[in-house]
Amino acid sequence: MIKNISILNFRCFDNLKASEFETINLISGKNNVGKTALLEALFLNSSPRPDTILSLQKVRREQSSFSRALPDRTWNNFFFNQDKDNNIFIEADLKDGSSKIIEIYVDESVKDFIEDSYQENDDEKENFFSLFSGSESIVSVIHIKARTNSEESFETLIVSSAKGLVARDSKAPDTENASFIPSFLRISSRNLTTEFDKARLNERDDEVLKAFKAIDSSIVGVESFSIGEPTVYVKRAGQSRLPLSLFGDAINRIADIILKLVNNKNSILLIDEIENGIHHSNQVYFWDILYKLARELNVQIFATTHSLEMTQAFVEAGRKYPDLSAHFELTRHAKTGKIIAIRRDLNTLDYGISHNKEVRGE
Repeated sequence: MIKNISILNFRCFDNLKASEFETINLISGKNNVGKTALLEALFLNSSPRPDTILSLQKVRREQSSFSRALPDRTWNNFFFNQDKDNNIFIEADLKDGSSKIIEIYVDESVKDFIEDSYQENDDEKENFFSLFSGSESIVSVIHIKARTNSEESFETLIVSSAKGLVARDSKAPDTENASFIPSFLRISSRNLTTEFDKARLNERDDEVLKAFKAIDSSIVGVESFSIGEPTVYVKRAGQSRLPLSLFGDAINRIADIILKLVNNKNSILLIDEIENGIHHSNQVYFWDILYKLARELNVQIFATTHSLEMTQAFVEAGRKYPDLSAHFELTRHAKTGKIIAIRRDLNTLDYGISHNKEVRGE
């Protein structure tokens, strides 16, 4: 689990430090203070892989057509003030006493990079060039370097070309220990069904039903079928089964959240705008499920919100789980204008809410 994080030159952060994370962490703040960016930095530190970079571009809705039109600007938005001359550093202190540093930088001296990487293996160089029909079409390389205080390290990369092609280095480890749930993207029916079947195999599918009942108490069953496209079906009392895809975004999102939890012990779960689609009357029960599962499965949760009701529910549910959670408000320093993180425990947060102190963004 992550205890502290330091972020340099990433997105809207020139230098952000956030300390004393707990098992469940709720992040609030006004618009454009970096709530999503903080989740992205945590994701990159936990899973420093090419797929992480590419998925974050998807989260930001950065189109591949833009990269093809302006390939030299493919990676700009990852850097503070779009300044690629300053490397990104994301350093996390973990609760087991170890630490991990992620460095991200762009190399535009591509020909030198290729010569250095393949100086003793012409066959590999030729295979690499074949992806791009020659080195002249390659524009830039973004490197992701990771190292720990135990001196374990690796480096991986993504290559951007004028033809919009991307190559991924195979040096990254295969293991992933973090999941990111954006505020707007719905998981595909096929992938959701696969996750549900994993949970069912491990006798965890009942957790999905409990969460669904938090939204709709008439739901009495959840099953999966592979007639045509694999699909999760939901049954209401006295009604026929219906595909989950026909229900609203809220219930699909809840399924994604719960399945990410129950299928990934000892991991990190990042949820952007956790309140989306969940009625305020159901939020305490929903948080109670998250508290219970996070503690049982050793999953660290980071979630953002704009909702005062969701923050109040976070406090109310958290009273049953002492010392399991913390609240972080991202705001701008009154003098410097730089983004800072203010930590509150549940008692302090509860006091702030009851005395009409600012604890959310509008």
